[in-house]
Amino acid sequence: RHFTVLAVGTPSCETLSSIFGSILSLHLRRMPFSPAVVRSGPAVVKAAVTLHDRVLRHFLPTSVKFHYLFNLWDLSQLFQGLLFSRPECVSRGADLIRLWIHESRRVYSDRFSEASDLQLFHRLQADITRQASEEIEEEAVLQEPLIYLHSSMGSSEPSYKPVAGWEQLSCILKEALDSYNELHSAMNLVLFQEAMQHVCRISRILACPRGHALLVGVGGSGKQSLTRLAAHFSNMDVFQPTLSKDYSIQDLKVNIAGLYLKTGVRNIPTILLLTDAQIPEDRFLVIISTLISSGDIPDLLSEEEVDGVRKAVRSEVRELGLLDNNDNCWSFFMNRVRQQLKVVLCMSPVGNSLRLRARRFPALLNCTTLDWFQEWPPEALQSVSLKFLQDIPSIQPAVRESISLFMAHAHESVKRVSERYCRNERRHNYSTPKSFLEQLRLYESLLGKRERELHLRHGRLQCGLQKLKTTASQ
Repeated sequence: RHFTVLAVGTPSCETLSSIFGSILSLHLRRMPFSPAVVRSGPAVVKAAVTLHDRVLRHFLPTSVKFHYLFNLWDLSQLFQGLLFSRPECVSRGADLIRLWIHESRRVYSDRFSEASDLQLFHRLQADITRQASEEIEEEAVLQEPLIYLHSSMGSSEPSYKPVAGWEQLSCILKEALDSYNELHSAMNLVLFQEAMQHVCRISRILACPRGHALLVGVGGSGKQSLTRLAAHFSNMDVFQPTLSKDYSIQDLKVNIAGLYLKTGVRNIPTILLLTDAQIPEDRFLVIISTLISSGDIPDLLSEEEVDGVRKAVRSEVRELGLLDNNDNCWSFFMNRVRQQLKVVLCMSPVGNSLRLRARRFPALLNCTTLDWFQEWPPEALQSVSLKFLQDIPSIQPAVRESISLFMAHAHESVKRVSERYCRNERRHNYSTPKSFLEQLRLYESLLGKRERELHLRHGRLQCGLQKLKTTASQ
């Protein structure tokens, strides 16, 4: 009774079209783009708003799909991707529509955890695309693969442009991986199609203003490794806390304070990489959710550190033509921290911990871009196992492919049996990429053991034959 309650409803489609249409049209005229691209702008805005409305109506959250929460944040992220466009990459109306298709997939479909939802989204998107682009050939707009890569390696100006095909993308990422392995501890990655797509998605998130990522997938999916590769591709440092037995909230605050000084004073783009293991208690998420939502963590820096920060950025504030008082210096420092410090959370969907944490800390979903790591397809399993078998010199090249095919078949059969077991017994048995990698290591171990046994028997046999020959001659 001491408060006034105001219910703020969702804006209508006309209001959304007016808001985002003004933003996009200003961007298209300012660059400037060709007249054909400017004319296709209203059609793209209408298609984006229509698709957002249909996603809200068709994909509703449930106890299992708790992350199906879509709001204006997602629509703003979609148009943020459209603002990455440049005239040299978007020269026709079809190019702008293809960019919208790509961005809508990154914002909406990357969040889906089931293949049926993904197929329904693609049908809705195709229908809206046909209505929006009647004058444009459908095959040219919906042509696959549709991949945009955000890169700042080797250039002063970051670029966001489409990739011609999988081979070109594979060459680019393999060069980046080789460059990473020269500077850091080597990562033995197999860049199959899904892995390359995740690298592109993570690099896109890191390029967005205040772009924080929530990567959800079972153990061994490659969340941390692909994040490190995407960070190297985007010229960003990666910091991951070192766990100890008595790692506390105060230790986390000390680490974050160091990152604030690194990004805010020295202006070094940095990623804070956290996994489930680095978040032993939900109390840690109080600080993390504050970091990704506002960035203003109370009592993070001491008074001496705050004074040092103000002195360090005072000259840069004066260069911007602002009064170098304490408030302006601190505001400049915090804005730079929000711009340069990105958080990537790697979490597992197994169990109820992720659902409970997302409910208690809404910023985990509302202030991050979610990328759901699906199960590895058979082609990925075969390529990973084949790369692994190539490192074992004792296996003949003629049989490597057949062994890799059977390894993928064995993993897939366990997954099918686990699904049937879940339907009949209501109990889960998870067959993860990590278990597949353990299968590969077990195979190498058993193969080496058998080879040593055969060599030992072979030696004994040769020694026995030699003794028999010597005895017969004597």
